[in-house]
Amino acid sequence: MNDWIRWPMAYFLALWHLHHPPLAEADALTRARWCRDHCGSFAARWFAVGAGLWFLFSTPFVQSGWIGVVAVFGLAMGMWHIGWQILAQRKAGPPPIEPPVDFPDDSEDAHDDQPTRHNESDPERRD
Repeated sequence: MNDWIRWPMAYFLALWHLHHPPLAEADALTRARWCRDHCGSFAARWFAVGAGLWFLFSTPFVQSGWIGVVAVFGLAMGMWHIGWQILAQRKAGPPPIEPPVDFPDDSEDAHDDQPTRHNESDPERRD
Protein backbone atom coordinates (compact mmCIF):
# COMPACT_ATOMS: atom_id res chain seq x y z
CA MET A 1 0.00 0.00 0.00
CA ASN A 2 2.86 2.37 0.72
CA ASP A 3 4.85 1.40 -2.36
CA TRP A 4 3.89 4.60 -4.14
CA ILE A 5 5.63 6.49 -1.32
CA ARG A 6 8.58 4.13 -0.81
CA TRP A 7 9.66 3.94 -4.43
CA PRO A 8 10.26 7.70 -4.98
CA MET A 9 11.87 8.02 -1.56
CA ALA A 10 14.25 5.14 -2.32
CA TYR A 11 14.93 6.41 -5.85
CA PHE A 12 15.69 10.03 -4.94
CA LEU A 13 16.98 10.10 -1.35
CA ALA A 14 20.19 8.57 -0.05
CA LEU A 15 19.03 9.34 3.48
CA TRP A 16 16.17 6.85 3.04
CA HIS A 17 18.68 4.05 2.40
CA LEU A 18 20.79 5.03 5.38
CA HIS A 19 17.79 4.74 7.71
CA HIS A 20 16.76 1.26 6.53
CA PRO A 21 18.52 -2.09 7.00
CA PRO A 22 21.24 -3.18 6.42
CA LEU A 23 22.76 0.32 6.59
CA ALA A 24 20.79 1.34 9.68
CA GLU A 25 22.81 -1.05 11.84
CA ALA A 26 26.15 -0.42 10.08
CA ASP A 27 29.01 1.52 11.59
CA ALA A 28 29.80 5.11 10.54
CA LEU A 29 32.67 4.10 8.25
CA THR A 30 30.53 1.62 6.31
CA ARG A 31 27.78 4.21 5.93
CA ALA A 32 30.34 6.76 4.71
CA ARG A 33 31.69 4.26 2.15
CA TRP A 34 28.19 3.57 0.89
CA CYS A 35 27.45 7.26 0.60
CA ARG A 36 30.78 7.89 -1.16
CA ASP A 37 29.93 5.21 -3.72
CA HIS A 38 26.22 5.98 -4.28
CA CYS A 39 25.43 9.64 -3.55
CA GLY A 40 26.61 10.66 -7.02
CA SER A 41 23.76 8.64 -8.56
CA PHE A 42 21.20 10.34 -6.36
CA ALA A 43 22.70 13.74 -7.19
CA ALA A 44 22.50 12.97 -10.90
CA ARG A 45 18.81 12.09 -10.58
CA TRP A 46 18.08 15.35 -8.75
CA PHE A 47 20.11 17.38 -11.25
CA ALA A 48 18.22 15.76 -14.14
CA VAL A 49 14.84 16.56 -12.57
CA GLY A 50 15.89 20.09 -11.66
CA ALA A 51 17.45 20.90 -15.02
CA GLY A 52 14.56 19.35 -16.96
CA LEU A 53 11.98 21.31 -15.03
CA TRP A 54 14.04 24.48 -15.30
CA PHE A 55 14.25 24.12 -19.08
CA LEU A 56 10.51 23.50 -19.15
CA PHE A 57 9.96 26.56 -16.97
CA SER A 58 12.12 28.74 -19.21
CA THR A 59 10.10 28.00 -22.34
CA PRO A 60 7.63 30.69 -23.37
CA PHE A 61 4.76 28.19 -23.38
CA VAL A 62 5.01 26.93 -19.79
CA GLN A 63 5.69 29.49 -17.10
CA SER A 64 4.02 28.16 -13.98
CA GLY A 65 5.69 29.35 -10.81
CA TRP A 66 5.52 25.99 -9.09
CA ILE A 67 7.57 24.37 -11.87
CA GLY A 68 10.35 26.90 -11.30
CA VAL A 69 10.25 26.37 -7.53
CA VAL A 70 10.41 22.58 -7.90
CA ALA A 71 13.26 22.99 -10.43
CA VAL A 72 15.31 25.08 -8.01
CA PHE A 73 14.53 22.59 -5.24
CA GLY A 74 15.75 19.72 -7.47
CA LEU A 75 19.00 21.52 -8.25
CA ALA A 76 19.50 22.28 -4.55
CA MET A 77 18.91 18.63 -3.62
CA GLY A 78 21.47 17.58 -6.25
CA MET A 79 24.01 19.96 -4.71
CA TRP A 80 23.17 18.63 -1.27
CA HIS A 81 23.83 15.03 -2.35
CA ILE A 82 27.13 16.02 -4.01
CA GLY A 83 28.18 17.83 -0.86
CA TRP A 84 27.25 14.79 1.17
CA GLN A 85 29.35 12.60 -1.14
CA ILE A 86 32.35 14.91 -0.72
CA LEU A 87 32.05 14.84 3.06
CA ALA A 88 31.67 11.04 3.04
CA GLN A 89 34.78 10.69 0.87
CA ARG A 90 36.69 12.85 3.31
CA LYS A 91 35.66 10.49 6.11
CA ALA A 92 36.00 7.15 4.26
CA GLY A 93 38.90 7.97 1.96
CA PRO A 94 39.07 7.63 -1.81
CA PRO A 95 37.51 4.59 -3.48
CA PRO A 96 39.78 1.65 -4.27
CA ILE A 97 41.23 1.65 -7.77
CA GLU A 98 41.52 -1.64 -9.61
CA PRO A 99 44.88 -2.44 -11.19
CA PRO A 100 45.18 -1.96 -14.96
CA VAL A 101 44.44 -4.90 -17.24
CA ASP A 102 46.90 -5.99 -19.92
CA PHE A 103 45.50 -5.92 -23.42
CA PRO A 104 46.21 -8.82 -25.80
CA ASP A 105 48.96 -8.36 -28.35
CA ASP A 106 47.44 -7.27 -31.67
CA SER A 107 50.58 -7.27 -33.77
CA GLU A 108 50.41 -8.28 -37.42
CA ASP A 109 52.36 -11.46 -36.72
CA ALA A 110 49.44 -12.80 -34.72
CA HIS A 111 47.15 -12.54 -37.74
CA ASP A 112 49.43 -14.31 -40.27
CA ASP A 113 48.34 -17.79 -39.32
CA GLN A 114 44.63 -17.04 -39.81
CA PRO A 115 43.15 -17.77 -43.24
CA THR A 116 41.88 -14.78 -45.16
CA ARG A 117 38.51 -14.66 -46.85
CA HIS A 118 38.35 -13.28 -50.33
CA ASN A 119 35.27 -12.03 -52.00
CA GLU A 120 34.16 -14.07 -54.99
CA SER A 121 33.90 -10.90 -57.08
CA ASP A 122 37.46 -9.89 -56.20
CA PRO A 123 39.46 -9.45 -59.47
CA GLU A 124 42.61 -10.93 -57.91
CA ARG A 125 40.73 -14.09 -57.07
CA ARG A 126 39.57 -14.80 -60.63
CA ASP A 127 41.68 -17.18 -62.73
